[in-house]
Amino acid sequence: MTQKKLESLLLLSCRSPFLNDSKIYAPMANLYLKSYVEEELPDVKVTLGDDNYNINNSEMFEPYDAIGISIMTPQREESLKILYSIKSKYPNKVVIAGGPHVKQYVGDILKNKEPYDWLVPLDGEKPLVGILKGETENFSHQYMRMGVRDGKHIITENLEDPRILTHIMSKEDIRNAPRPDRTSENSIKIIKNYHYRLGNRESTTMMSARGCPEQCAFCEDAMTPVKRSSLENLKLEMDDIKNLGYGGVYLFDDLFALSIKDSREIGEELQKRDLIYRCNAQARYFTKWGEEMAKMLADTGCYEIAFGAETGSQKILDNIHKRTTVEMNYKTIEYANKHGLIVKAFILIGLPGENLETLKETEKMIQYLMSNPNNDFGAYIYYPYKGTQIRDRLDKGEDPGLEMLVEEGIGAYATIDGGSEVVIRTDELTGKQLSDFRDHLIQKYRPVSSEFEWDKLHDTHLKSKVEYN
Repeated sequence: MTQKKLESLLLLSCRSPFLNDSKIYAPMANLYLKSYVEEELPDVKVTLGDDNYNINNSEMFEPYDAIGISIMTPQREESLKILYSIKSKYPNKVVIAGGPHVKQYVGDILKNKEPYDWLVPLDGEKPLVGILKGETENFSHQYMRMGVRDGKHIITENLEDPRILTHIMSKEDIRNAPRPDRTSENSIKIIKNYHYRLGNRESTTMMSARGCPEQCAFCEDAMTPVKRSSLENLKLEMDDIKNLGYGGVYLFDDLFALSIKDSREIGEELQKRDLIYRCNAQARYFTKWGEEMAKMLADTGCYEIAFGAETGSQKILDNIHKRTTVEMNYKTIEYANKHGLIVKAFILIGLPGENLETLKETEKMIQYLMSNPNNDFGAYIYYPYKGTQIRDRLDKGEDPGLEMLVEEGIGAYATIDGGSEVVIRTDELTGKQLSDFRDHLIQKYRPVSSEFEWDKLHDTHLKSKVEYN
C-alpha cells in the first residue's frame, strides 16, 4: 500500500452482465468523482473510461498511477478480472474499489484476500482525494456494515483493516459539491457513448439527491438520509445537459417524487429548458395528496414515473415493511395515467410469503397496469443481497419465509445465459415455479411494450466471446 502522491487517475466502469443494454445510463458516480477530484486537486489528471475495454490489453492501464472501479454485486467477477489484469502486469498500480458491492460485501473481499489496495465502502469523494494526496491517516479504517431491523439500523458486521477508508458526506457536503462533469472533452465522449430515450427525445441521466427514507426489508439502501444538491448546481447541470443537445433526463434519485414542493421546484427548472423527465416514485408518497403529485409532475414536463410496486399482495407488502397498500399501487397507476404519465412498475417475485395465491394477485395488478398499452413493467426474481433485513435474518439462521439455494449468484438480473439465476425458494414455491411465473408474465403481458424484446434482453457485447488471461 502506497502513501505517495499520485498524479493520474482512471475511473473505470465495469461491464454489466445484468442490463438490457449496458449503454443506457451514463456513469453518474464517476462523473461526480471526476468533478470533485479536479476541484480539490487541479494538478491531478482524471480520466473517465467506460466498458469498451479489452481486459487482455493490460497496457491500457499503463498511463495511470491509480485506477478506481465502482462495483455492483453482479459485476464482482468482471471487476476481479480487471483487478488481476492490472496487478499481473503492474503490481504497484493503486487499485481502489468502491460502490454498492464494496459497501455490503467488504467482509467477503477481505476474507477472499482480493488484492485491492483500498476499499471505499461509503462515499468516495474525500477518500479518493486522500489516496491521491497520500494522506489517509485521518480517515477511519473501520467499517460497521449496517442493516435495518424493525425500522432501526443495526450493526451486522464490524470490520477493521488498514485498506478500508470510510467517510460519509454530510448534507452540506452534498449541497456544495461540484456538479458532475459534463463539459470536458473526455466526459462528453463518455456520455455520448450512452443512449437513453424518453419518447422521441435523446435523454441522459441526472441526480438531484442521494438517499431513501423507506424501510423496505429487501433493499440494502433502506433508511439512508436524503441529501440534496443545491438548486443552483442543478440549474447549471441542466444547462450542461441542454448544451449537449439532450431533450430529456432520467432523474435517478432513489425517490424523486417525495415532496411536492421540492419536486415542483426542480421540475419547473427542467421545463424552462424544455427538458422532459422520468423520475422514481413510491406509491405512498405519490398518492398522499390524491392526484396532486401526478398533476404537478405532468404539468412540469414529467413523461414517465417508475415505481416499486413489488407485488399485488398486501400480505407480502406487509412482510417486507413496504409501508404501502395494494390500493396505493392501483391508485398510483390510475392517477399517473389520468394525467398522461406513463407508468413503469417493478415487480419482485419470490419475496417472503410468496405462494400461488399471491402470484395470482400480482398477475391481476399487471393486467390492470397493462390495460394501458403505454405502460410497462420489469419482473425479477428476488435476490437477498447483504445489508437487507431479509438477508440479515437468513444469515442469523432465522426463517424469513424463504431460503437460499446457493450461497451467492449473479443477482436478481437477467444474464447472458438466459434469464436471472434463481437462488431462492419460498416456503411454498420452488425456484422453477418462481422463474416460470416471471417468464409467463413477460411472455403474456410484455411481448411488445418494452424498449427491448425479451429474447434480445441479454447484453449483446457480452455475447461475443471474450477471452481473459
